[in-house]
Amino acid sequence: MTCRVAVIGAGAAGLAAGKAMLDAGVEVVLYEKGDRPGGLWARDNASGLSPAYASLHTNTSKGRTEFADLPMPRSWPDYPSADLVAEYLAGYAERFGVVPHIRFHSEVASVERDGPGWIVTTGDGDAGRFDAVVVANGHNWDPRWPDPAYPGTFTGMQIHAHDYRTPGVFRDRRVLVVGMGNSAMDIAVDASHVAHGPVLLSARRGVHIVPKYLFGRPADATGGALAVLPWRLRQRVAETMLRLAVGDPQDYGLPAPSGGLFQNHPTISDTILHRLTHGEVEARPGIERLDGEKVVFADGTADPVDVIVWATGYRAGLPFLPSALVGDDPERLPLYKRVFHLDEPSLAFVGLMQSTGAALPIVEAQAKLAAAYFSGGYALPPAAERRRAVARDLRAATARWGDRRPMMRVDFDRYVADLPREARAGRDRLARGARPFTPPDREESTHMSDADRGDADRGGVRGARHRPGARPSGGRTAGDRDPRGLRVIVTGASGTFGRAIGARLAGLGAHVVGLDAAPRPGDPVEVIACDLTDDAAVPAAVAAAIERLGGLDVLINNAGIGGPAPAELPPGEEVRRQLDVNLLGTWRVTAACVDALVESRGRVVMLSSRMAVMQLPLAAAYGASKRALVAYADALRMELGTHVSVTCVYPSAVRSPIHDSTAAAGLSLEGMSRYEPLDGVVDAVLRAALSRRPRRDVPTTRRGAVEFFLARHVPALTDRIVARTFADRVRSGAFKGAELAAGAVRRHTGRA
Repeated sequence: MTCRVAVIGAGAAGLAAGKAMLDAGVEVVLYEKGDRPGGLWARDNASGLSPAYASLHTNTSKGRTEFADLPMPRSWPDYPSADLVAEYLAGYAERFGVVPHIRFHSEVASVERDGPGWIVTTGDGDAGRFDAVVVANGHNWDPRWPDPAYPGTFTGMQIHAHDYRTPGVFRDRRVLVVGMGNSAMDIAVDASHVAHGPVLLSARRGVHIVPKYLFGRPADATGGALAVLPWRLRQRVAETMLRLAVGDPQDYGLPAPSGGLFQNHPTISDTILHRLTHGEVEARPGIERLDGEKVVFADGTADPVDVIVWATGYRAGLPFLPSALVGDDPERLPLYKRVFHLDEPSLAFVGLMQSTGAALPIVEAQAKLAAAYFSGGYALPPAAERRRAVARDLRAATARWGDRRPMMRVDFDRYVADLPREARAGRDRLARGARPFTPPDREESTHMSDADRGDADRGGVRGARHRPGARPSGGRTAGDRDPRGLRVIVTGASGTFGRAIGARLAGLGAHVVGLDAAPRPGDPVEVIACDLTDDAAVPAAVAAAIERLGGLDVLINNAGIGGPAPAELPPGEEVRRQLDVNLLGTWRVTAACVDALVESRGRVVMLSSRMAVMQLPLAAAYGASKRALVAYADALRMELGTHVSVTCVYPSAVRSPIHDSTAAAGLSLEGMSRYEPLDGVVDAVLRAALSRRPRRDVPTTRRGAVEFFLARHVPALTDRIVARTFADRVRSGAFKGAELAAGAVRRHTGRA
């Protein structure tokens, strides 16, 4: 029997849940109080719950905000307005067929257990029976006022940030904004252009203020590059970068942050520091009491005020759920992976979290995990294991964030990476015999609304989509494309990396054809003989491969050779050969594949090297060819990026024949590189090839990611480290007798 799911809310979380359920073949109904999709982003929605004001823009960049399944238009600004986001969400709902499943003007009054299922009842008394419920009602709609209230009385006007729309309400008035969050800063800046005198900004605790751009890039993209680091190390690096860029909050008269970056939520603003330095906004300490038309602050000073704006946040509210299910405080509700209720896993939550980054990618991943469970493609671990996992996550969150909403906290990058792993683990549990979610037999009920009864009579929900050939979400992870049927070309397919990549993809159900100068018996996939240095042979071989595949979805440029080539010596045949294979060979193959990739909206994966960013001595040709390969990938991305994604993968050192010629010449760099397992490189290539949100650059190990970051951002430091290590190797006699290293030996030791 097909599972039937109610989704409460049609904001970003609810729309993602609706789409995921439809993709998984699950019947779904979305209940929405307002008159349109979009939730808090839809200004002036009839629900009355949207806090969006006229100047509101995202505080995360579009590349880190968008759904994986629908990238935001490239022509949009890095930080879209609320109106653009509302337009985007409405387009998402329309494009993926969610709108026919939304019941607008339907506020949910109660959700109650009814035997094995659930009864969802609206404020109008309409009721429907469901096998599962997804709560996606958001938590930025119920204003949190100071509690307890500050002593004294205030004779002026008080509003909560939730009710602010335009700065006209502040014209020629003396304004105090209380809070240090994003809304507080936006409202203070808005008011500073029309208020009487400087706008006062009051807070008991300070926060880090991060500009929207750091070093010419969106700040969260810079932070994303650090995500592979342990959060404490990431914190130190990011705080140093922030201090260099804008200084400390205390430099602007603001209180010192009460915790480190990535602990307390930073405020994202380009404009507040500008208004502070111009005297249009002035900082004040926390409020001590209210005194008629004045506000008295904790330092004993007082200021006359006409309007107080309480930008004091929101409470998480689940008024339609019984307290037996959610307790006294929804912010403390324990959920497995922040999705599944511990006692009632058919009750799932999408969006009940507080992220260090954007919300949309998180709710998309949560929705896909819930859909996989309700469609039978994912199994939960045993109840005891779920409880241990929640307790473990809470301990870690409390250690990092303290007692401020620790149960709800998630680290954006870690969490978005974790849910696909959990989806794979759930499929493994199924394979080992774990029991999937199974909808109970349903009988007609007097609780069922006319609309629900009509859906049941037709054998499905209104307007339910069925795409021929569509696979249920249980056949793929929450963050990966399904590899089955993907058409893939792998170059260098008979080499160490190529054989492993081809075998893994073929084992996952992809159709793979390889290209190699010397195919070998026993290659795991079909390999066409092709010399990548031959201008005429490459287009013919590529055409034959595409014909056999019936098109092309992914090109993996893996072919490459290495060898000794000191930079101090004139380039010879060895240098020309490496440049021809590693750079020009890749260029020839890619150019021959462009039309097919554009047609399929495909993907190119380039096997580069750590040496593209952190050069090692005595291998100048290899490093130069790989660095040039990255530049070629950048150009390709700019030219084809509207239709084809391009990712570079950066392995470190793997034991393979590519090092044989270097070792034979007495130039082994053993000791300058730490070897990594081949499987780790293959895993990284598959992530690049199959991820729904392909990254621009993919190091293959955590150590490699740290090296990549340091080489990109602190190149002088990595140069010194490599030079010192190389000098130690030379002085130890590692290159004694090696003709090509004679110059280096002489310079470091004073003897030939």
